[in-house]
Amino acid sequence: MITIKKFTLIMLSIILVSVYAIFIKNYEEQREKTANLILNTIKDDVSEVSYLLSKSIKNNEKINKYRAILDRTTSNNSFVSTIMVIDGSEVLITTNPHNNTAPRKADLYYDKSLTDFEYLSTQKGLEGRIRYYQGSTLHELEIVFLFDSDEIKELFNETKLSFFFYFGLFPIVLLYLSWTIIKYSIVKPLEKLRAYAYHQSDIPKKLYIHEMEAIRSSMVQTFSRLDREQKELYKMARTDILSGLANRVSLKEYLERLILDSDYDKKEFAFLFLDLDHFKSVNDELGHLVGDELLTVVSSRVQELLPENSFIARVGGDEFVIILHNYASLTSLTSLMDQLQGCIANQWIIQSHPIHITSSIGIAFYPKDARDLTTLMQHSNVAMYEAKKKGRAQYHFYTEVLNKKVQNTIALDKDMRKALENKEYELYYQPKTDVESGRIIGAEALIRWNSPDRGFVGPNVFIPLAEENGFIIELGNWVLQEAVNQQLEWKQKGMDITISVNVATKQLLDNAFEYVFTSIMDMSGVDPSKIDIEITEYLFLKETQKSLRVLNMIHDYGSTISLDDFGTGYSSLSYLKRFPIDNLKIDKVFMDDYATEDGAVFVETIVKMGQTLKLHVIAEGIEEKEQVEYLSSIGCVAYQGYYCSKPLNVNEFEKFYKAYLTL
Repeated sequence: MITIKKFTLIMLSIILVSVYAIFIKNYEEQREKTANLILNTIKDDVSEVSYLLSKSIKNNEKINKYRAILDRTTSNNSFVSTIMVIDGSEVLITTNPHNNTAPRKADLYYDKSLTDFEYLSTQKGLEGRIRYYQGSTLHELEIVFLFDSDEIKELFNETKLSFFFYFGLFPIVLLYLSWTIIKYSIVKPLEKLRAYAYHQSDIPKKLYIHEMEAIRSSMVQTFSRLDREQKELYKMARTDILSGLANRVSLKEYLERLILDSDYDKKEFAFLFLDLDHFKSVNDELGHLVGDELLTVVSSRVQELLPENSFIARVGGDEFVIILHNYASLTSLTSLMDQLQGCIANQWIIQSHPIHITSSIGIAFYPKDARDLTTLMQHSNVAMYEAKKKGRAQYHFYTEVLNKKVQNTIALDKDMRKALENKEYELYYQPKTDVESGRIIGAEALIRWNSPDRGFVGPNVFIPLAEENGFIIELGNWVLQEAVNQQLEWKQKGMDITISVNVATKQLLDNAFEYVFTSIMDMSGVDPSKIDIEITEYLFLKETQKSLRVLNMIHDYGSTISLDDFGTGYSSLSYLKRFPIDNLKIDKVFMDDYATEDGAVFVETIVKMGQTLKLHVIAEGIEEKEQVEYLSSIGCVAYQGYYCSKPLNVNEFEKFYKAYLTL
């Protein structure tokens, strides 16, 4: 099913393509007419001057006296730069003293297969014949009109600019205005009417299109009448009298609307079942009046904490349903639940009684866990009781696998942040080796986490989470600082090699990155050319203008830029042309397949492309001697991989480097 917005855009796109097809055809026809006019004008001048000279010349020794005729012709025709009279290969007279060499015949050959525009663009001029009698002997001279190519190009460029301005820009402006009119007169009003129909939000303003205004007016009248008739009933039937929150009836109606919207937008939402722990004890020990007042203040406070567009209903004595559909990730969802449970766990003073109470929450998701109110209630209730079984004052997801995953994610998030404070991270370095000489020319810095509790945690475990929750910015800045410090330390030890640092897209696009980068470089005093920044192709899909500015800043500062995993993501030659890339890194997946015909084609194509674009090409994942020999045969500059060495810690790398020098 297609929307009005998409249909309109498709139709306008078809119109635009059609207009430009006509535009291109008309432009080419107009260009050819202009070229024909220029060429015919020059031909006429050739004929006229040839005729005049044929009638006037009696002796070619006195031909210079007719120079005025030639000068007048060149001054009257701006598309002719020089006129020559040639006897064989000797130039008898020329209007341009700096151009006194006879052109080649090929430059004057009139090829009828060429269009007039092609002739003006490829040939240098036109030639004619001067025939005169000296006594009874017929003599023949050549007259050559050389084109003023600069003048001709300027005319066509002016015509092109004018044509593109009036016939290229105007359709775009016209279609943009058409789309704007349609968008604001039809599409947006319909979207507002739909929102009004589902949510009874603000009444849409009066519309200018008669039929749509009739629909709007009818909807407004209908909803206004229903609102007047049902206002009191709604308050009684849909509101919990004690807490002022929605009740089960309101929950059912809201959920029906939300399910329709979620199906339409293909979005999930979270269904939370919240129960106060040991609330019965409050009623039994302090009385129902105290219990009711506690429910009232807790309800009010929880409602204040919930984000906009969320929903809360009281469905039992101390039971609440909360529906959330605007959370960014499971991490943000669990963060909100921590806030809710933290708020409820505060001490409450009710009628001078200090009360401590906690809550348990069960979570189910639509449509993954259930597709209707009854099942959502059942599944979230099951999850809530599971939270109570595990000690109360916590939350639990209906799906055990998801619950375990979320809990592990939360624990991992906390641990990896503490790890930075506790200095548990360490940089390992994998050598980059020159293919021909075997010399170590650099190293790639790779982060490792040795946790006292978890043991070794692979980057594939914590890096994706760090990128999701934004911790990658802080972690990436630490890696950059450590790598710079290590380069300086190695330089003092005689190991002045380039260190490559991986920079995540989110880190590079952070507003503070430029300041962090320049501050680290300036304060350390490191040679910028010894720091190589590695990026991935994913960056090119994110805010390309900002990406280009930041990469240019890095490049202008003196550091090099490497494009990692080239060919596995969003490869495009336009990126290599537009962005300041110095090095291409061939992904291991291509090198694993180098021995096959298809695999070799990919590798050799990347290497040749890098050579053509004057980029250094580095192969990753090299594990065999045969691979190195193959890289040498195709002209690849460098490689890294286990054939040379696995990633090493600082001490191991230093020993390996020194041992390598003695080989």
